[in-house]
Amino acid sequence: MRKLLGLMGLLGIMGFLPNIPVLPINPVMAQDSARLALRVDANQFFQDNEFFGLHAEGYTLPGFVLRPVAEWHVAPHVTLEAGAHWLHFWGARNYPSAQSLDVWPRESDTATAAHVLPWVRAELEWKRERAAWRVVMGNLRPHKLPLPLYNPERLYAADPEAGVQVMMDTRHFGLDVWADWREYIWQRSSRQERFTAGLGGVWHLESGKWGVMVPLHVIGQHVGGQGLAEHKPVQNHFNGAIGLLGQLRSAGHELTGGCYAMGYTQKNAPGIPFKRGWGFYPVMSYELGLKSNVARLDAGYWHGHGFVPLLGSVLFSNVAYVDGTTYFRFNRMLTIGASYKWKVECGELRVEGRWYRYFEKKDPSQYSVGVFIDLAPRLTVLSYKL
Repeated sequence: MRKLLGLMGLLGIMGFLPNIPVLPINPVMAQDSARLALRVDANQFFQDNEFFGLHAEGYTLPGFVLRPVAEWHVAPHVTLEAGAHWLHFWGARNYPSAQSLDVWPRESDTATAAHVLPWVRAELEWKRERAAWRVVMGNLRPHKLPLPLYNPERLYAADPEAGVQVMMDTRHFGLDVWADWREYIWQRSSRQERFTAGLGGVWHLESGKWGVMVPLHVIGQHVGGQGLAEHKPVQNHFNGAIGLLGQLRSAGHELTGGCYAMGYTQKNAPGIPFKRGWGFYPVMSYELGLKSNVARLDAGYWHGHGFVPLLGSVLFSNVAYVDGTTYFRFNRMLTIGASYKWKVECGELRVEGRWYRYFEKKDPSQYSVGVFIDLAPRLTVLSYKL
């Protein structure tokens, strides 16, 4: 716990250093009037994961997320959102009664016929000298994490993150510090509190068509708490990553390539036979803009030893998800992904696929395909001068 808080504090202090930038921020629309609008985020998804072998079992995700939100721009730099987040899987009849660090809790943890959560977000945004700041409380903004550290399925098939987030952006540096509170406990609770915290920063420099980026990511998960009904050991897990990427942009084309070095460490984690580990991930991607459509192709090679991705896919882990006890000394894999997006007036249609090829005799190829429709229609209800 102390390590996690100390790390977040140190990274937060970095934001006050002069001439240092963060992940690009999409600013709240500055205007001279207050405005009340209704927005509906509708995400339809169908994801088929054909996984075989020892790392993971296959599964299919058919469903939708419907999120009606009242969006009130109280002032040019103050926004308040309130609504509901409804996640539904076609054919499902029971849903988890509590949030979990797992994306999909087990069947035994069921209680409700529908899974609807409150959606509340407050944002403050301002500029100070050469830095733009944003503070978010409630439901958080997405984080830009590389593939081994983050499973994109969390964006639509898991509960939305909620807690506190501070973002900063300057000319050459971007910063994102956040805490996602997954489980709240009352006095004498039989369960432990659970939260995930992280920091993402990227230094970037551009000259003409060329650019270079140095991303840094730290993720920590804590399971603990005081005043429990019975004593339980505190569990801490950490992922870290640093990379070096180069980029070339030209008339709708974008080519990016580089490498990440990643690490893992844990304390009192049950079922994990190692304390720490590492991984390397060379990656290259190509993106082509075609009028309002976007095509993307990427390829990466994963080499891991004693590594567990806290928010990433179990395919990159050295502990098998099938039985939770099988341990792979080395995890070597080639992955190739492709996607195509058709943009429409208030959203987009996206088709994507990914292929995984392990360099182990007992693990055949894995692959996944998905189709997604994301819509976000908006209706202005009231607008008046301040």
